[in-house]
Amino acid sequence: MTLSILTRQATGPTVLNEPRAEDLAAPDVIWIDLLEPSRSEEQLVEEAFGIDAPSEAERAALEESARFYLEDDAMVLHATVVARAKPEAEAVAPTKLPPIAHKREIVSFFLTKTALITVRTCPLRAFEANAGRASADLSEVETGPDVLLALIESLVERVADFLSASAQELEDLNLRVLVSRRTIRLETILKRLGQLGAGASQSRDSLSSLSRLSRYVLAHGSAWAVSKERLNLLLTDVETLQRQAEALTNDLTFFLDATLGLVGARQNETLKAMAVVTLLFAPPTLLASAFGMNFEHMTIFQDPMGPYWAAGLMVASSAFIFSIARLGKWI
Repeated sequence: MTLSILTRQATGPTVLNEPRAEDLAAPDVIWIDLLEPSRSEEQLVEEAFGIDAPSEAERAALEESARFYLEDDAMVLHATVVARAKPEAEAVAPTKLPPIAHKREIVSFFLTKTALITVRTCPLRAFEANAGRASADLSEVETGPDVLLALIESLVERVADFLSASAQELEDLNLRVLVSRRTIRLETILKRLGQLGAGASQSRDSLSSLSRLSRYVLAHGSAWAVSKERLNLLLTDVETLQRQAEALTNDLTFFLDATLGLVGARQNETLKAMAVVTLLFAPPTLLASAFGMNFEHMTIFQDPMGPYWAAGLMVASSAFIFSIARLGKWI
């Protein structure tokens, strides 16, 4: 449980160990970030700004009216983002992407007349202010809307990096599986393709949510002096990334079908080899059964040369079946 605030001219957010209402409502506070807040922290923010924080079920609603609305001079926005899963859900995979599982999370934005309030339940790289690429650049923000745009831009950039890394890894897997002549374990490849597919699906959902959020802010953000130019640029970037996510999904589907085809081909080769081996041993087994009979009045089974005849016929029958298999290119 962490409550942080950002003030004007500050280099980054400051964590408040014992927050007070007067600290939150100070005139120079432009961003309040709540990470896994306790009920007392939520109540403190609600009292300081006169807002009503929605429940978890309300935040996860899909309909437009429940995700984006105006209430008590505040703009309320809920966005779906891609977040790192907890360590126990991490999957180990020998690939270039970090072996980290991802999941969908909901981030809430409350844009008031004086500050931006964010509520989230998990750490997000995009919210690590001024911490390098894919983190929010808050070095020149002056108002709550500036912080909102910086955070959305960071979330979009994070998705862009993930899609770029996924596309590069898919290209590497393509070279390993479809081009290389070495035999590799396709089970590991299939597992990783499933992880990449899940990531692409989560990215599409996040981009769709951010697109809807940006359009809503573009339509209603004039009262908060939100920059329409930056929002239009954001929408252009999001639309481009949505097309890239769709292309990545199509590539993943094609590669998955090709990999499953290779798995089926290997299984067919194995079954074909087993079938040929069964054919090779079927005639000798029949001959061995016949020559193993002990009938008193069938003199052929009492011939001293019988064992040699039996062995010769077994070898000849196997050679005959093997020749047919070779001529038919079964093996």
